[in-house]
Amino acid sequence: MRLSFIFFLGVISFSSSAQSTFTPLNNDYSHFIERYEIRSGRLSNKFYSNVKPVGRKDLLELAVNLEQDSSAKLSKVDRFNLAYLQNDSWEWLADNYPSGMNEDKAHQNNTRKPFLKYFLQKKSDFYYFHNEDFDIHINPIFQFAFGGDDQAKNSPFTNTRGIEIRGNLNKKLGFYTMLTENQIAYPQYVRDYSRLYNGFPYEGFTKIVDSDSTKMITDFFSARGYITFKALKNLTLQFGHDKNFIGSGVRSLILSDFSAPYLHLKAITQVGRFQYINIFAQAVNKQVPVAKDGTEQIPPKYFTFHHLSANITKNLNIGLFETIIFGQRKIGFDVNYLNPIIFYRYVEGHLGSVDNSIVGVDFKYNFLRRFSLYGQLVLDEFNFKHFKRKGWWATKYATQIGLRYIDALGIKNLDLQAEYNLARPYTYSHNSTYSNFVHYNLPLAHPLGSNFREFLFIARYQPLPRLTLNYNFMMAQHGEDYNFINWGGNIQRNYNLLRPYDYNNFIGQGNEANIQNIEIGASYMLGHNLFIDAAFQNRKVNYPETATTTTSNIFSMGVRWNIGKRQLLF
Repeated sequence: MRLSFIFFLGVISFSSSAQSTFTPLNNDYSHFIERYEIRSGRLSNKFYSNVKPVGRKDLLELAVNLEQDSSAKLSKVDRFNLAYLQNDSWEWLADNYPSGMNEDKAHQNNTRKPFLKYFLQKKSDFYYFHNEDFDIHINPIFQFAFGGDDQAKNSPFTNTRGIEIRGNLNKKLGFYTMLTENQIAYPQYVRDYSRLYNGFPYEGFTKIVDSDSTKMITDFFSARGYITFKALKNLTLQFGHDKNFIGSGVRSLILSDFSAPYLHLKAITQVGRFQYINIFAQAVNKQVPVAKDGTEQIPPKYFTFHHLSANITKNLNIGLFETIIFGQRKIGFDVNYLNPIIFYRYVEGHLGSVDNSIVGVDFKYNFLRRFSLYGQLVLDEFNFKHFKRKGWWATKYATQIGLRYIDALGIKNLDLQAEYNLARPYTYSHNSTYSNFVHYNLPLAHPLGSNFREFLFIARYQPLPRLTLNYNFMMAQHGEDYNFINWGGNIQRNYNLLRPYDYNNFIGQGNEANIQNIEIGASYMLGHNLFIDAAFQNRKVNYPETATTTTSNIFSMGVRWNIGKRQLLF
């Protein structure tokens, strides 16, 4: 059974509720979502910021309400950012402002001199058409960046061109599509990562266009596309190729956007303080060899995911989640996992315990309009029977704790974030490539896979409305595999093969790699979603067993339009 059939099962009715598409899934937008929810002094019951992306209409409502809140003590930069968010989703202003006032707000997005009368009428849109029945926004995507890497045979660069289209029909059916054509030469450490996992961060199918494999110039298309609609007043459905990110941190140990887009049906049910998410997804098992002449289809794998989130108080949110990863079914998607309100672990056991079951909890506590404490706990086939025995290999779990501090030390628009993550060996892996937590060769959670501990420190300062300065620090200990032995760091590998022992396993075992990654960057917004970027990165990896250290110094400069920066902090 294919997901397209599942989708049509859901298309049974339309309500009169307005339906928007989702916000971009990038670091800038995630920062705004978290910062202004903290600044508002309460968690929203319209959208849940620990499930991203969020609806454009819902985020715009937060921006509008916060702008009118005199107790929020907004700075000049905050008001610029809130105006940016409103301009970026201006088609929903009429739903949030009284008549007349929304016209003034919409006017702030107008340009003085449109191009050829019909183009660039709005700061946020290259072209748009908007009336009561139909709304469409078309924007070009462009990114060109170049730099240097003292470890690479050729210099890194990025050359991206594309288009983004979003809109809605009768404010009931939302649609979104994005397509880019890319040529990228990544820094050397990313190329080394791609050789290990046979994939590039955030992307699916890629081609190496240079005959010299050490240069690794990649050429690929990147695309997303989906539709959204309200099946019921409290039920939103999304169907298409896209990504999701669960959590409030830099990393997600539950489900991140690090891998390629995947086909899925997502159902979002919101009732009062409760939100319930169901995802039925078809991933790609790129680890199975297929004919090189293209006569065989890359086999699919599947995962189902549900997440129940509740605003216990106005400042405390707690979420529970469960996911099952499975494949090798003659029928395709196993209909047993279509039940949206059952405990999946029961179903998995009922089918013979052949699939990979992962459960856990996440939380967020915002307080004093300055701080946000958040965390996650992931249990992967956790067995309490062996928990007390030291280092049992299948004591598989991952955990996260983090703190966000906005307007730190009384300095307006200086935001700090500290985060600690760890995952024990063999977490997310399984005895089948159809059941590991991998899509198109890349982890669906943390870039390092498992067998690691990591500390992150992020500083973001916006001294001027259009200028943003960033400092990213990562320090990690990662146990890598060597001599063909499976030490539990590469989640692509079968945990039953070449595992050295059952007990006395510990984080960092194997070929211990101590990673330090520091990035300093600046971005200046020339126009709406048009940025100039500059960055310097220093990355060191030390291997104590061999007393070797590799140091990379990477710099880059570039311009981008209507596209977010790729986060390569690993």
